[in-house]
Amino acid sequence: MNLDKLSIIGSSGSQVEVERDALQIYTPDETEGFSWTTATADIVAGETAILVTNLSTTKVLRITQAYIFSDVHSAILLNLPTFATFTGTAVVGIPLNRSSISIAPATAYADETGNGSENTFARISTNELTTGQHGVSVDLKGMVALGYRDSFSMDIVAESAEFYSMVMGYYR
Repeated sequence: MNLDKLSIIGSSGSQVEVERDALQIYTPDETEGFSWTTATADIVAGETAILVTNLSTTKVLRITQAYIFSDVHSAILLNLPTFATFTGTAVVGIPLNRSSISIAPATAYADETGNGSENTFARISTNELTTGQHGVSVDLKGMVALGYRDSFSMDIVAESAEFYSMVMGYYR
């Protein structure tokens, strides 16, 4: 969109003018959405269920959704760990825009052991029942913004024989 000036009129009738290039307008086809989903695994207490790291030097990865299931009652830590040499099972980002052939400029791992539980910003819990376990979903609304080599992870505090996890996000 090529604009020299854009006038915006608010609900109160006030008008704001924005100079060219001062406002960046995104359309849905300019965002690249991805989902990283783990296969089930036996995880040791305190390990990372899933870790996603942005490797783009030009785009920010915004995390919108996180989901986790554990077969045991456990605290789940949502972390922003520092970049390290990560290990674990590689997880491929699946593009959510099926008209695109984009490959996520990210690296992701399940059952990851090369990082620590640092920069924890949320602690959630799976259900306390021993039967009828259910997963926990967290709507992050894109508030977690990952620059180059920034990471997001979810740790399971208790030892779990079975878990599933998923992270969704988009690049801008």
